Amino acid sequence: MYENFSMATHLGQELETYLMEGVSLWLNGNPSTPGEIVKACTIEEEGVYMRDYIHNERGHVEKLQFDLVKNI
Repeated sequence: MYENFSMATHLGQELETYLMEGVSLWLNGNPSTPGEIVKACTIEEEGVYMRDYIHNERGHVEKLQFDLVKNI
């Protein structure tokens, strides 16, 4: 969970960069935006979001998925 403003800002900037490079962003199996992902990571209290980098045949990241992993 991103508890402070600095970490959330950094995540948002990182995701904006991926988006500008043509990487699609996904949150829990749905297309998403940097703002939606930052919000979800900031307010989630019952788990954490795991990143999954999907690469194309040339080895470049083409999709970045964030999936909620619930605390047990």
